[in-house]
Amino acid sequence: MAEENAEEELTEAESTAEEQTTEETGDAMALDVEALETYESRVDELTDALEDREETIEELESVVEAQSEQLDRLESQFLDLSARVADGRNLGVCPECNGPTEKKERLFRSDTIECNRCGHVVHTY
Repeated sequence: MAEENAEEELTEAESTAEEQTTEETGDAMALDVEALETYESRVDELTDALEDREETIEELESVVEAQSEQLDRLESQFLDLSARVADGRNLGVCPECNGPTEKKERLFRSDTIECNRCGHVVHTY
């Protein structure tokens, strides 16, 4: 009888241990699923943020390109205007000091438009 009681207690202990193991495994799997869902949602958020950042970068690059083209056009117009004014009547204006500019014709170097006051070269032909 003592042996039967010992066997029953051993069987009950084993089944209790198996139940606890099953519960722990189930809890661990539940926690893992929750952690996986949290991880996936965070990955989705970061992916969306990265796409937004790439779109913003593309927009900024297009704005910079447009502004660069506009600056080139304005610089060309400014130099053309300064050259025309300096060619005819020496009435060009230096962008640095607002002094008069003059076309300097050189024999061995490029002709330039220079400021008479500060010497700044406004344009080189």
